[in-house]
Amino acid sequence: MKRKLVGLFILMFVFSPRAIVAQAAGNSNESGSQERLRDLETKLGVALQELADTQAQLKTLTSQVKQLQDQATPIPASNLQPQASSTQQSGQVGVKGDVLGVNPPPAPTEEGFIKRIIDPGLGGDQRNNTLSLRPELFVQARYSTLPGDGATIDDFKSNFRVSRAEMHWSGLIAPKFGAGFEIQYQPANDGSPTQLINDAYLQYYPFDHATITGGQFKLPFGFDTQQSSADRESPERAMIVEYFFPGQRDRGVLLQGDLDFLSGSSSSSFQYFAGVFNGNRLWSDNNRQVNYDFRLRKRFDSIHLAVGVSGQVGHQLLPPGVSGTDDQNAIGVDLQYAFRRFGFRTELVAGNMPSTAFSLTPIFFAAFVPGRHSAGGAAVATYALTFRDNIYVRFDQVNSDPQTDLTDQAVNFGYFRVLTRSERLGFDYQWKNHVSYNNNAVNTRFQVTWDAKF
Repeated sequence: MKRKLVGLFILMFVFSPRAIVAQAAGNSNESGSQERLRDLETKLGVALQELADTQAQLKTLTSQVKQLQDQATPIPASNLQPQASSTQQSGQVGVKGDVLGVNPPPAPTEEGFIKRIIDPGLGGDQRNNTLSLRPELFVQARYSTLPGDGATIDDFKSNFRVSRAEMHWSGLIAPKFGAGFEIQYQPANDGSPTQLINDAYLQYYPFDHATITGGQFKLPFGFDTQQSSADRESPERAMIVEYFFPGQRDRGVLLQGDLDFLSGSSSSSFQYFAGVFNGNRLWSDNNRQVNYDFRLRKRFDSIHLAVGVSGQVGHQLLPPGVSGTDDQNAIGVDLQYAFRRFGFRTELVAGNMPSTAFSLTPIFFAAFVPGRHSAGGAAVATYALTFRDNIYVRFDQVNSDPQTDLTDQAVNFGYFRVLTRSERLGFDYQWKNHVSYNNNAVNTRFQVTWDAKF
């Protein structure tokens, strides 16, 4: 009887409403968990499939990018930076090129060719340039051979040589002040350490369109005197320029500026220069007198033309025991023109025959006579075959050579190729009727020149 009662109580508990509800809830929880598990497994499968698809797409895109990179020309990092101002002191290196020429430059353009012909940044200042501890460098290696008619071993060097090697710093040193400093290798190699310094000057910018420069720097006379050796087509400057302005520099004070602040097309792209200098071709100056130089230049950008006029009024040394006028006056005109692939430049200079050569102490020319005049000029025509490949021809003449009193003439034929943004290789053949003197190293017929600025 007791066992029957215990069984009855167990049956009542099992089949009671609370027990039935609890059992139903347990069954329901088990069913929900299974359903949730199945749902999560489904989502996981979808996610894994999407991940596999993404990985496959990423692999395809990576392969395509690599193929395009292999085919495309890399863009130099310097192209991504703001370009340096073209208003730099003449003869100084401008925009820095690729690191050691590793990256090939973008193809030269017609615009770049025209700028090289008429506006390579002559006679600028440092107001827009940042001074860097890293110097700008220029190296020019040359091989010369085949001496010209009448040349002796003292008049030419038929060998390999470093014709130019320079280190340059320039830029702003304060909001209204700039500076430039340049040293060169060649005088040290020749045993003339006094000539190591090419440029050493300070600049003050009183307002936006005027600059005052003091120190040693390039003379503001003509185009050829100021043009950089890295931009010039022919190996050396015109003979008349080398006689009147050897070394291209002097010591003094210069006021320069432009008239762009005035309204009207006649005042735009107009530059002026006026300065006071030691004179006597820099190193042999000891006459205690000064020279006055000026230059005016106007660019007509719409027709790619530029014209300039330069003047000098001053005095020079006379040989011992010689009397007469010691005037050192000169006048010059220059013109630059470009049309598509064709460029043309010419410059004429005339004045009192120079009395001294470029030297530390006075060395007088053999044919110098007080009051006599020398004159000359050069004209160069150049054509861009591909804007990277250029050919040129130049005619150069001096009347009344101060060393020989003869008329010297030279014709140059040449070709140069822009290798990288920093390097150029050129070949030049010259015919010359007489030897020229005074810092003119070109008394050979054939020269190969490789230069780089970086």
